[in-house]
Amino acid sequence: MPPKPTIRSLAESLGVSVATVSEALRFSPKVKPETAERIRAAAEEAGYKRNPLLGEAFSSLRRGRYRDFSGTLALVDLADDHGNCELMLFHKEVMKGAEARAAELGFRLELFWVGKKEPALSVSRLCSVLYARGILGVVFLPFDRLQDFSKFEFNKFAAVAMDRRLVRPSLHAVQPEHYLSMRRAVQILFDRGYKRVGLCLETRKDERVDYKWSSGYASAYRLNGKKSNVPPLIQKESDRSEFIAWVKKYKPDVVIGHAQAMMDWLDQAGLPVPEKVGFFRINVTESSRPCAGLDLLPQPLGAAAVEAVVGMLHRREFGIPETPQAIQIDLAVVEGPTIRPPKD
Repeated sequence: MPPKPTIRSLAESLGVSVATVSEALRFSPKVKPETAERIRAAAEEAGYKRNPLLGEAFSSLRRGRYRDFSGTLALVDLADDHGNCELMLFHKEVMKGAEARAAELGFRLELFWVGKKEPALSVSRLCSVLYARGILGVVFLPFDRLQDFSKFEFNKFAAVAMDRRLVRPSLHAVQPEHYLSMRRAVQILFDRGYKRVGLCLETRKDERVDYKWSSGYASAYRLNGKKSNVPPLIQKESDRSEFIAWVKKYKPDVVIGHAQAMMDWLDQAGLPVPEKVGFFRINVTESSRPCAGLDLLPQPLGAAAVEAVVGMLHRREFGIPETPQAIQIDLAVVEGPTIRPPKD
């Protein structure tokens, strides 16, 4: 069996330096395009496979920057239409968990933005920057709108998404278990003695989780043999007058919602929380006052996404998976003063 090709053997056969071969295989702009193309073609023909973890580790060690270092991972978020690059609170918590787990595994994390305006990068530019820097592990944060990353060369990367907003291509995903968690939340409210459980959401909040909030709510009623006597209020945007009119017409005794303002609206309408109407928040991470609800566990989610990518790098699993898989994390129910306490 012929020996496996190495950077040194490629350099000798092509009559170039080891450094030139190394830079070319990392798509570095330091190498002339025609030379780089010749080197990569020869490497492919010889069956050379680069170890991305070792390559990045040695590069970092040469720079004297890290000890016990395995590589850098990219965390990718979307800039808004105005080019603003600012992490929302939930994403900040995801990043904390991701950074902590990455450090435990010998990696560092770097944040990148995709968008139409600088300093955000285009999809194709992001791909080039990451590969040139030897960053081959990528975590895509939850996106607030559908995204097409067809121009991203996934064959060079190990990547996971944190929702299903990245529609092209379909990747392995790490995400909250929205459906079953909502169903369990409704069941808890039934067990606390609530009879008229109402759901109020903005359309975009339900869309971005593939309507799992509203479907989990509906299935909880079916499983309990109940017919919902409070039709869900799904709003394009949160609207106080529409919300109060809905509450007064259908008289829910507890509301499941995502907007903190709903509690204020109930209080102002003479329906104080929890004396007249209970309130259960879908995402307590964003709560500004004590509230019962679901904890989407952003830090464990970030940690799980990093673990998934690092495992893929070690197994050399690059590209778009033939059978995308999902790791779904059950949400935690948080007790709070906005609903009835558990029965003894």
